[in-house]
Amino acid sequence: MAASVEDLKSGFRIGDCLVEPRQNRIVRGGTESRVERRVMDVLVCLASHAGEVVSRETLNAQVWGDVVVTDQAVTNCISELRHLLGDDRSTHRIIETIPKRGYRLTAPVQRDSPAPPPVQPASWKRWVVPGGIVMLAAALLAAVWWWRAASAPTLTSVAVLKFENAAGDEALSYLGLALPDEIATLLTKSRDLAVRPLSYVDAGNPVASARARGVDHIVTGRYYLEDGDRLGLAIEAQHVAQERVIWRTRISAPSADLLAMRARLEESVQQGLLPALGARVDAAGTAPGDAEAYRLYLRSLELPQQPNPTVRAIELLERAVALEPRFAPAWQALGIRYYAYGTWGEGGADARERSLAAHRRALELDPALIDAARNILTHRVEAGDLEGAYRDARKLLDGFGPKPEAHFSLSYVYRYGGMLEEAQRQCELALHRDPLDPRLRSCAYSYLYAGKLSRVLDYLKLDEGSYFVQWATVLYYLRLDDREAALHVTRQAAAEPTRGLMEPCLEGARGAALDDVAAAFVQHWKRSADPEAQYALAPMLAYCGRAEDALRFLEHAVDSGFCAYPALDQDPAWTQFRDQPEFQRIRVKAMACHDRFRKAVEAFDAAAD
Repeated sequence: MAASVEDLKSGFRIGDCLVEPRQNRIVRGGTESRVERRVMDVLVCLASHAGEVVSRETLNAQVWGDVVVTDQAVTNCISELRHLLGDDRSTHRIIETIPKRGYRLTAPVQRDSPAPPPVQPASWKRWVVPGGIVMLAAALLAAVWWWRAASAPTLTSVAVLKFENAAGDEALSYLGLALPDEIATLLTKSRDLAVRPLSYVDAGNPVASARARGVDHIVTGRYYLEDGDRLGLAIEAQHVAQERVIWRTRISAPSADLLAMRARLEESVQQGLLPALGARVDAAGTAPGDAEAYRLYLRSLELPQQPNPTVRAIELLERAVALEPRFAPAWQALGIRYYAYGTWGEGGADARERSLAAHRRALELDPALIDAARNILTHRVEAGDLEGAYRDARKLLDGFGPKPEAHFSLSYVYRYGGMLEEAQRQCELALHRDPLDPRLRSCAYSYLYAGKLSRVLDYLKLDEGSYFVQWATVLYYLRLDDREAALHVTRQAAAEPTRGLMEPCLEGARGAALDDVAAAFVQHWKRSADPEAQYALAPMLAYCGRAEDALRFLEHAVDSGFCAYPALDQDPAWTQFRDQPEFQRIRVKAMACHDRFRKAVEAFDAAAD
């Protein structure tokens, strides 16, 4: 006899798993896993119809109610449940996919409660039916149907390349980056697409490069002058695997009227490019109304992310938002530049505060701007407000659905709070949705800190060759005590304080020979506002014999909100320190930080139930 949803909320068992809906928790084999509320609601719905086929429509109605969601939302929940319950993907012994009909929970469901009176066995709660018959919920097993895997399909990936300037006018060169950036921004409005950075594909041989990097489609274009006073734009999209053009268009507008060009570009993307890619647009976003403000915004986009160009970009964007205060992308771009200036330039805390305010303004103007939401969360995390960041991350997941960015953001908060297994699970969900997303590279740290080194390179390879991955790879080799491999990667890096320390250190220098370069390294990274940076880089100091500096970095990271526990017990980088009183003193702080965060997570999840 099936139990009601209300009955099941007090707890039940599926096989060897204890399910606690009110705590959003599943315990299996001694391992406790936190579960997103929607995922738990799907499981409760299936359990209340155990042995029966539950359609997607029923799941949508009971879990999401009046909120319109895609079939993908259900598919992703089922995929995560199979992972959490230890389901065998080859037989679906717990959750069975019934093609074109829905899903069926085939494993036995047994309600769980405190121990009943002594005359009753204490392990399981019985249901009482008329006549006083005591029944256990039995397994309703059916013959195995032929099925197709219900794992969530990956997003369709698309890269927009720099446009060719065929106008012969250097004054228009900025449009080569500005126009494709506009297209990429419009494409990110679709939840069906994974939009790659503009530099992701080599423009010299785009099809071969896109194929090598697993990109499904590329968008290329060229712009030129027509009759002297009109700007023409030719764009086409190619299917990489099939090497065929799937969409092309030509747009023309007065060369002095960039707003008209943008309006026609947006119309072409929404009515032509998105359908050709098999994608939908979820929101239109905000459009600029001031021509000069829009021109300033476009000019800022061509400036590289380097100190001096960043200062110039800030000047352009500040003028742009003053002229057009309701154009969300300009505020978003300004927030990114302020962050860079405050983190790596001379802007300091004031610039970072301005960055946060700019991102908040962008999200206020365009609630569908997921990058702004992610950047606000990043600010909270790096400022040590893990509880607020967790709330933001859960809202992000609820509001945007199972996008890779949403899962990654939640993993990011978990990592700072020391909930490494939860961070790893969210990373795996993000990777499952978009297996080639270069932004998932930092998920490698969730495994590095936990000593699960076999998974680290799988994430680092997503962004091979980047500055971030170079040094993360060195940290990986240090934990393996592979000096030669670490030195080989170090020698490929740019000349700056990190290489200044690590190259001579890995070549064998110690003691006074490293004094100057170690001091430069410490001075460079001390000013970072991100506490994880000091935890991540402290092992370099330790490896090079600078134990006191390494412990100072570690303590500063913990004091600034990077909990570092249980990493301090699991990360092989700290093996040599674990018996030292100073390390144990810092460990106590890290444990307290972790406990505060975990309790905040549990309280939030309980209140959200």
